Amino acid sequence: MPVKKLIPYALLIAALIIFPMVAPISVVNIGVYVLIFAIAAVGLSLLMGLAGQVSLGHAAFFSIGAYTQGILVTKHDWNMFMAIPVSMLMSMVVALLVGLPMLRLRGHFLALATLGLGIIVTIVARELDYTGGTSGIYGIPKPDFGGRVYNTPAEFFWLISPVVVLAVALGDKLKHSRIGRALGAVNDSEVAAECLGVDTFRLRVKVFVLAAAYAGLAGAFYAHWLAVVSPESANFPLSVSFLLMVVLGGLSTIWGALTGAILVETMDEGMRALIPHLIPGASGEVQLLGFGLVLVLVVVLLPGGLAQLWDILRRRVRGIREDPGVDDSETPEALGPELDALLAQADVGPPGSRVLEVRGLTKRYGGVTALLDFDLDVDAGEIVALIGPNGAGKTTAFNIITGVMPPTEGSVSVNGTTVTGKRPNTIAALGATRTFQNLQTFKSTSVRGNVMVARHLRTKAGLLAGMFGFDRGEERRTWQQVDSVLTATGLHRHADRPITALSFGQQRQVEVARALALAPSLLLLDEPMAGLSGSERDHLSQMLNKVRDAGLSVLLVEHDVAAVMALADRIYVLDDGVRIAHGKPRAIRANPAVIAAYLGTGEEDDNLVRSAAAQVEDLSSTSGGER
Repeated sequence: MPVKKLIPYALLIAALIIFPMVAPISVVNIGVYVLIFAIAAVGLSLLMGLAGQVSLGHAAFFSIGAYTQGILVTKHDWNMFMAIPVSMLMSMVVALLVGLPMLRLRGHFLALATLGLGIIVTIVARELDYTGGTSGIYGIPKPDFGGRVYNTPAEFFWLISPVVVLAVALGDKLKHSRIGRALGAVNDSEVAAECLGVDTFRLRVKVFVLAAAYAGLAGAFYAHWLAVVSPESANFPLSVSFLLMVVLGGLSTIWGALTGAILVETMDEGMRALIPHLIPGASGEVQLLGFGLVLVLVVVLLPGGLAQLWDILRRRVRGIREDPGVDDSETPEALGPELDALLAQADVGPPGSRVLEVRGLTKRYGGVTALLDFDLDVDAGEIVALIGPNGAGKTTAFNIITGVMPPTEGSVSVNGTTVTGKRPNTIAALGATRTFQNLQTFKSTSVRGNVMVARHLRTKAGLLAGMFGFDRGEERRTWQQVDSVLTATGLHRHADRPITALSFGQQRQVEVARALALAPSLLLLDEPMAGLSGSERDHLSQMLNKVRDAGLSVLLVEHDVAAVMALADRIYVLDDGVRIAHGKPRAIRANPAVIAAYLGTGEEDDNLVRSAAAQVEDLSSTSGGER
């Protein structure tokens, strides 16, 4: 790890050592709660900040860890440090069992499901004699370690400090690993991440279980610090506190969980003292109302939390301005020789072998038929175009072929494997990926970050390898490979720019480069030339010709008739969900049904036909003849 990145950890360790020496006992007591809750908040930060999953029942796993720890050390006389891994494991097992069905939900449905989990854990703990009923588990001893008992706030603070530092470090390392990149991509655009081979459901389950492990660890220390565990440890207000810690600190950073824990606990103590003076006889519900008000204000006024505020202040102090963006008229870089090496990675079949086979594809929405009995073939080393007027069913066909939606009828095979109804990540693993009509870039990262996600299938490092730094060699190779991809596609000078700083056309180019970085055998491009300048269109055309020459296959949806006629080996034409023509460009251009359905038959549209035909002839003559 670079020295610059070690500085925050050095400052944190120094602060943790000095704080109990200079702070009053009452403040150190609050500090202990801060550290315990910070561990749980780091786990929730991974779940919300990386996976984009909101949990309103995080206290349930905290309580499970606390109860398991209390039962093991009081009823079974386990050593504290032997019981902690079991407490974490119990939280993880419960998270896995409930996560498998719950994580198929999205948005507020998942939040409500986790809220219900917290209620269930509270009721079970209250009703079972084994958990002590309403009295809970009491008499939990203070930590006994190294020949001494850690029974003062300062001693317990120092005991738990290394755990907090390790929790933050591991979480931060995970965020910048292969798994972290994939989770960030899922949070930005789930469909794009899946089409690059990311198994979104599996990753979400993993991070859900990991977040529960953090909560269980925090719960175990909480049990020893408080010496008692009651059903209230799983209640809704504590889950709200964890949520507020993460949101207030900032979802974009693991460090925000620690900062948020400090602020929330300080605010909690302040409310305890202030609210009774303002509202005589007020109870904890009023305090919860105060937390809710703070949460609303943060979301409205500072959605990025304190991390956003810190970034603004840092930029102002250093005089750093926002990226001004890229000039739309900027000429694309020439294609580098690295493109040939990139394309050589694809597992392509012999020329003419079948790569994509679509038979009888039909999609109905109630009484509306978007696609009817559609057949299509794409062979190795050819560009096949799919054209038709708006609403003809082209994007529907793309979505079914790539697994974004299931068909009503029909079958799809990729490289000889039937993939009908399979998820996009499964189809991507077989060598097929796509771009999108509406941009689906990963907006939270840079150009390089977007392309690195595409190497997910070509790398292997898992969650634990990313957390503990066992992926360094693979990460170094991935970085070099992505640099080669960016050079090959003419995007290297923009590598470290935020993707949002690029023009619309350049973001289109990044989508294509990202798809190529997967080294697919079949590339599906949905209107890739929309929004491109003339030079960018020429650049993309050159790239697609190289892709075909390397033996890869392309299925192209495009409204630029001249470009389609110049590039495509064969063309399929859809109208109102039905295939009305199929053949080589010259035959399609002269087909009366195509002219009537796609280009129109009026005088103005006849002029459009002649104009497109003239462009095609020009392009054909400059490229060595028509296809």
